[in-house]
Formats: sequence, C-alpha cells, structure tokens
Amino acid sequence: MAEQTTARRWALDGVRVIDLTWLLVGPQATRILASFGAEVIRVEWRDPRAIDFLRYTPPFAPGGSGAAVEDRGLLSGSPKYGFNRSGNFNNINPGKLGITLNLNHPKGREILKRLVATADILCENFSPARMAQWGIAYDELSKLNPRLIYLQTTGVGKAGVYDDYVSYGPTAQALSGLTHLSGLPEPHPPAGWGYSYLDHSPGYYGAMLVMAALLRRRKTGAGCYIDLSQSETGIFLSGTSTLEHQLDGQPTRRHGNRMPFAPHAPHGIYQCAGDDEWIAIAVESDQQWRALADELGAHALANDQRLRAAAGRKANEDELDGALVQYTSRHERYELARRLQARGIAAGPVQRSDDRFERDPQLRARGYFVTLPHGEIGDWPIENFPAKLEKSPAFVGGRHGRASPMLGEDNDRVYRELLAMTPEEISALTEEGVI
Repeated sequence: MAEQTTARRWALDGVRVIDLTWLLVGPQATRILASFGAEVIRVEWRDPRAIDFLRYTPPFAPGGSGAAVEDRGLLSGSPKYGFNRSGNFNNINPGKLGITLNLNHPKGREILKRLVATADILCENFSPARMAQWGIAYDELSKLNPRLIYLQTTGVGKAGVYDDYVSYGPTAQALSGLTHLSGLPEPHPPAGWGYSYLDHSPGYYGAMLVMAALLRRRKTGAGCYIDLSQSETGIFLSGTSTLEHQLDGQPTRRHGNRMPFAPHAPHGIYQCAGDDEWIAIAVESDQQWRALADELGAHALANDQRLRAAAGRKANEDELDGALVQYTSRHERYELARRLQARGIAAGPVQRSDDRFERDPQLRARGYFVTLPHGEIGDWPIENFPAKLEKSPAFVGGRHGRASPMLGEDNDRVYRELLAMTPEEISALTEEGVI
C-alpha cells in the first residue's frame, strides 16, 4: 500500500471536496475522487432521522477491534452494532475524512460556508430543493467561492419540468426503461435489475464531470454547477432499445438469457449440480456443438438429425435447452466450464458474490480486494479502484490509506486544524447541537 500511495504524485493532489452525499450515487462519485488523492471531507449528522441510511443497513461486521455497542434506542429495530459497522457503508466510503455537522442549525450552515471557502468541490444528492431551502445552494456558495465546482445529482435532474421530483436509484432505473428490459420473455413480468446500477454508474459519470470541470478551471479560473440526472444516465445503458424503436416503431421485447438474433444455439444459462448452480454456454459453430455433445456424453442429442446444423438447433431451441439441462445438471459448474473451454467452447460458471471474493483468480491477481484499517472493526477487505494507472496512483484507501470514517471521527482534525476552532468553541457548539 505504501508504494501505491507515496511513490507517485496523486492526480488530485491538493484538491479538497466537501461531501454532503449519502446512500450510493453521491458517495460513489466522491469515493472515486478520494481514490485519486483528493481530500474528501464527509459531512453527516447524528440525528437518527438524518443519518445515512447505509450506516444502519446490513450486512454488519460484528468482530474487529471495537466491541459491539447498543444503539440506545436511536432507531427502532436497528442492529446492535452502532453506526460504524455496515459493510455497505464501509465499502462505499473508504479514504474519506468524516465530520458531524447539523445543517438544520443556522450555525451549522455558517460553518459549512467556512468549509466551502477552503474547498474546490462540493458534491450533494439531497432532494432537489433541500440546499436552496437552507440558503446554501450553488448561487449562494459561488459568491463565497467563485472557483467552486458544485455537483448536484438527482433522480431526474434539477432542470426541467420534473425539477422537484425526488427519487432513489431503483426509481430512476424504472424511469430510464432499464427495469422493463430485464427479465424473461412475455408473459412473465419484468424482473428489473438485481442491484441499483443507477446508484453506481452515475457516480462514475459524476467523478468524470468533476475532473473535467477541474481541467476547465485550470484554464479559466472559474468554477461551475453540474446538474447530473440518474435516469438520463440509465438511458445510455439501454443499449439499442431506443434506436430500435426509432427504426421500427415496435416496443422492446425481453429475451431472457438467449440471443434471439444470433444464428447459433445453444446459447444461454444452464443448471449444474448443486443448489442454484449454473453455467453459461455459447456455441458458435457446428464443430463446437459436436464437441459440447461429446464432452457431456449427450450422444442422443448429437445423433438427432434436427440438431446437426445451426438452423435446426435454432428452430428447436426450446426443446434443445430442456434436453441440455439433463446433462449439465450432472456436472459441477467450475469443472465443466474448464473442460468446455479446453475444447474451444465459450463457457463460464455463473458466479455469486462469494465466488467473486473467494474463488476468482483474476480479481485476486489484480488486487481487486484490499485490506484497509477501520477505527472500530479493524482491518477489513474493500473493493479497490478498477483501473491501473501508469503515472499516478488510483487507490481506494486514498491518501489516508484507510477504510470509511466512523461517525464524527475527524471532527477534531477538521475543526481545529482546518477551521482553527478552539477546544472551547468546539465544546460550546457541541452543547448547542451544531457539531
């Protein structure tokens, strides 16, 4: 880790980010900025009605260097591990500093203004009108700091006729059309995407837009406001569906695991031995079909005249898939995938999350999971940044080389060192419920 974080100059060295984000889409953007060396100061509040939802959602880490703590009734039904042990929160917020600040209090907003005056970037994904209601939207903050780059991420965008709509990632996915695209063919209902992708991919867009704004500021000296829409980002992920409708006027059809326009079969996901174990197989030639049937010992299928050529297999795809499962279900998915690959057939095991963490040699070789220290749970594995840079580090622990901040962990560091507050001031503000 020392080599990654100290041997080369950080791309965002000297850049300070005020992070007002929560849940996933906003923290994903600031996570990336921290991975490039920016100093990200995450601002939260202790009120259970305002605390980041991820802090009290499972899975939790019960072990580590800190003892489990009661929630003291702050949240009915919340886990008895406090607010620092969520695996999701830890994975999405590494490399950041963390402070508590009550923005509902006028003095809290004044302190935020002092922080913004020292910063390069502010990121937030509150409800669209929240910052304006507090009197600290971009128009006001840019008067204090004309060089400020302000990223606002909302479900459908701040500009437009839906400027007051509130949304979460799954809602944005539905609005973008992605929910409809995923699932088995009619008459089955849409399955939707199994995870909130529109909380993640817009985060990458947000980080890219902020870095582009930094380059622009180097040339002009001026900051800017960025209005990022989650649902519009999702339209980019819809593939050819929008274009297809433009050309033929027909609604998008779901095809499940198959490739309906590919001339070859079998091409899909097939059950293997065990509980919920599957393999993906894509045959692309008659020679591969014969090799597949031979490897599986499916002599009856190999001798079926209807299935010898690609056109016949495609015409009888339903029957073929049903028959093929009778053979694949006898085999362990990893072992079968290796055997099929050795015979030139595109095949791979369908992996679960535990497979990716424990059994994937490629991710292990690339150092995708790195262990970072956390103030309460001890050392913990975190997903690393997915790209390797030649001339500057890109490391999930950021310049601080650590996991996510505990709630208010860096209050002293930020308030005393950055804002030059005295211990007496900090104590008084704490008593008033400001910090």
